[in-house]
Amino acid sequence: MLGRILKYVKMSPLLISVNLLALTLFLTFANIVVDKNASFAWDEKIRLLINTIRTPQLDHGVELFTDLNSMTGVVFFSLLVLTILIYNKWFKDIQFYIVSVIGASILFIAVKYNVQRIRPSLEIVDIGGYSFPSGHTTVSTATSLALYLIFIRKLKSETLRILLVLICLAWPLMIAASRVYLDVHWLSDVLAGLGLGVFWVTLLTFFFKKSEVKK
Repeated sequence: MLGRILKYVKMSPLLISVNLLALTLFLTFANIVVDKNASFAWDEKIRLLINTIRTPQLDHGVELFTDLNSMTGVVFFSLLVLTILIYNKWFKDIQFYIVSVIGASILFIAVKYNVQRIRPSLEIVDIGGYSFPSGHTTVSTATSLALYLIFIRKLKSETLRILLVLICLAWPLMIAASRVYLDVHWLSDVLAGLGLGVFWVTLLTFFFKKSEVKK
């Protein structure tokens, strides 16, 4: 077992490095948030800066955009993805995608109710629950990375590959920015969500790829 793990680590040093960096990012923010004596001064500075650029029209547009990654949006999009995967009979990818999205959702909920960080003022969007980490950011990151890992080797066109990379990078970052703009999350919440999402999917990749190492 140890030999197989070491063999895989040698095969995928970049993946292992990204996994550890993502975990470090998440744990760093989690540690400071849990420590009641610590604070992110720049969380409040960013919040005050965003307040200077807000307009009612922009508020409405950003709210509509962030709702694309609500539970309803994620379910609808996932059904489209799963339809494509089922049609092509990529059954291992189906398992990988489902575990990526559902696992990320379970993870962020578990962390939220253990940390119980209070949200910002909620002046624009009135939602309940706790703040750390951002669930929208965690799930959008996990979804985007899972899609990238599934389709990057299947696409033959270099143009489509570049487009896939750009979309998978831009989507979670834009969702993260929208959550901070709407004042439902601190900046540290969304950064932790990015780290948690990347950590989870890269960890899953390790286990799903073990079967290849056995060959």
